[in-house]
Amino acid sequence: MKWIAYTLAWVTAALLLGLATAIGYFNLGGAIGDVVYRGLFISTSMMSMGGLLGVVVWRMTGRVAWNPRKSSFLLIHVAALIVYSGLFATAWVWPTILIGRGQHLLFKLTSPPLFYNLLTGTWLYLVVAGLSYAIRLQEDIRAKEAAAAAAQILAQQAQLAAVRARINPHFLFNALHTVGALIGTEPARADQALERLGDLLRYALGADDEVPFSHEWRFTMDYLEFQQLRLGDRLRVDVEVDDDTRPILVPPLILQPLVENAVRYGIAERQDGGCIRIRARVEQGRLAVSIANDQVADSEASGMGLGIESVTRRLAALYGQEATLRLNRNGPGFVVLMEVPVRQADRPASLP
Repeated sequence: MKWIAYTLAWVTAALLLGLATAIGYFNLGGAIGDVVYRGLFISTSMMSMGGLLGVVVWRMTGRVAWNPRKSSFLLIHVAALIVYSGLFATAWVWPTILIGRGQHLLFKLTSPPLFYNLLTGTWLYLVVAGLSYAIRLQEDIRAKEAAAAAAQILAQQAQLAAVRARINPHFLFNALHTVGALIGTEPARADQALERLGDLLRYALGADDEVPFSHEWRFTMDYLEFQQLRLGDRLRVDVEVDDDTRPILVPPLILQPLVENAVRYGIAERQDGGCIRIRARVEQGRLAVSIANDQVADSEASGMGLGIESVTRRLAALYGQEATLRLNRNGPGFVVLMEVPVRQADRPASLP
């Protein structure tokens, strides 16, 4: 595409130069044949030479790096400028040899227009060389930006993989701990917990990079049912999830660690248990999720355990400043507020 634009630019310049030259000779009383010859043939010859030499200049700028402080850089371009302007200025002379008018060659090489043609060739060389370096600089900048973006994506993927590699064993350890606590006292419920654990692991280990919120929600509810096998009536759940949240894409295991944190510090350590309240809605183009428990956790418990820390890092890697995770310790209970940009799934997903 850029070479098509380059060719069109030179063709346009040739037509404009030809028109200006023809008008000039016509105003001086030149014959129609002379006007056509000078206006079209000569301008076409000169601009064709300028365009062909411009390709050479383009390639040369790819080999000679921009460094005006270097003497070799200046010498190369001075020599190239002389050759370019000389060939451009005399381009309209050489065709006379082909049509048998070589006897006029010496006159044409010493005629006054030659000086102006040399100036025009010098100007064209500077323009072509300058634009070539400018284009190459822009291409280098874009290439570096693309490489930096690719490197950032790879770094984010590596970071997410590392975080997820920590989440899965952490989740598995806690789940097995729950099963182990049931085996000695309630074997039947332990069997139910093992079956539920299989469903949980299939999702945790096989989920894509992004899943509909309905899938993450179903997994989180399965996890709470799994915990209720151990905690019984001590764990109460109050949920309110809007239907328009279901197709929104979210990272897998982004909600469960927050719920696990609420269960561990707000419910499991209390004799009378407590209630986990989960709210999810779309607000101003963002998915807003809040998870609260009845416990006013201390700074150590509510701080940055693995669950909250991992979610914070994943949100930062995936969304940058577009996502937020806030902790609210001021009101009754402990509340985690998460907001992420809305990205819709291709197909509608169903909520449980």
